[in-house]
Amino acid sequence: MRRLVLIVIATLSLVGVSSPIAAQQVDSSFSETIIGGLGYPEIEVSVGPDGVTAPSELAASIYLVRLSAASGYSGYLDFMQPPAGLSEDEATELALAAARDDLAQAGWGYAGGNNTFEDGVATVFLIDLAPGEYQIAASYYAPDEGSEEIMQLLPLTVTEGAVATPGATPPASPVASPVATGEPPATVTLEMTDQLQYIVTPDPVPAGPNLWELTNTGEQQSHHVVMVRLPETVTVEQIVGEFNAMMSGTPPTGESVFAQFTFVGYAALQSGGATTWIELDLEPGTYAAICFIIDPATGRPHAMDGMVTTFTVA
Repeated sequence: MRRLVLIVIATLSLVGVSSPIAAQQVDSSFSETIIGGLGYPEIEVSVGPDGVTAPSELAASIYLVRLSAASGYSGYLDFMQPPAGLSEDEATELALAAARDDLAQAGWGYAGGNNTFEDGVATVFLIDLAPGEYQIAASYYAPDEGSEEIMQLLPLTVTEGAVATPGATPPASPVASPVATGEPPATVTLEMTDQLQYIVTPDPVPAGPNLWELTNTGEQQSHHVVMVRLPETVTVEQIVGEFNAMMSGTPPTGESVFAQFTFVGYAALQSGGATTWIELDLEPGTYAAICFIIDPATGRPHAMDGMVTTFTVA
C-alpha cells in the first residue's frame, strides 16, 4: 500500500494539496470491545530492528493475533505460502513487494494479516489457520515518507492436531476460558470476489463496535481492504476516475477526492478462500472499501478496474 500512497501524495502535491494520508491524519477505528473476549487462543507477533518474535509451530485453529511494532515504527504482517523452489532472499524480496508495493505474486497463498497504525498500539485480528507450511512475513518501517521497509520471513508449521512440544515464541495461549470453538459471531460481512467487487452486509452497517468477517470468496484474485471515511457526496465513479487519472500522472483539476479521505481500517492480502476477522468501531457516516492490489497478470491495481465500494454506517 505504501507505494501507491506515495503516488497519491506526489500527485496531489503538484496542485498544492496536502492529503490526509500525507499528513499522517489517521483515525484508526480498530477496537477490542468484542474480539478480545471471545476466547480464541492468542498469539503475539512483534517486529522491529531487533527482529521478529512469533510462533514457529501451532495446531490448526482460529487464532487471535496481536501484532505490535517497536517504538517509532509501523509493523506489517501476513501469513504467506510461497511456491516451492525459491531461495530465502527471493522469497523475502517477493514478500516485500506484496507488502510494500501491493504486488500480489503468482503462485503465492496469502492467509491474511494486518498492519499497526499508532505508535505503541497493537493491532488485533482473528485468522483461520489451516494445516500447512507458512512463512510469517513481518516488516517494519518508520512512518516518514520514503523510509525503507525491512521484511523478514519466519517459518511456521500448522499441524492437524495439538502441538506436542510447544514451538511458539511465545507459545500460543488462551485469552479466556473455555477456549472458543467454531466461527466468530460476526455482525458484518465483507466479501471480496474475482469480479473485483466488495459486498458489504448488512446495509446500512450499524454504528459502534462490530466484528467484521472478511472473506475472499474468489479463486483467482488476491485482495486486501483499505477502508476510509469520506463525504457522503463522493461517488465510486469519482474515486475510480481520480485514481486512474493520478496513476497516469494527471493531478485532479478541482477539489481532490483522495484529499478528503480519512483512513479508518485495513486488512492485508488474502487469497481465495481465506478469512480474517477485525473489530471496527465506526461512527455514522459514509465509507469506502478500496483494493489497491496489483493484478500480476495485468499489472493494474484493482481500484483502476472498479474495485471500490461505498457503504453507509448508521
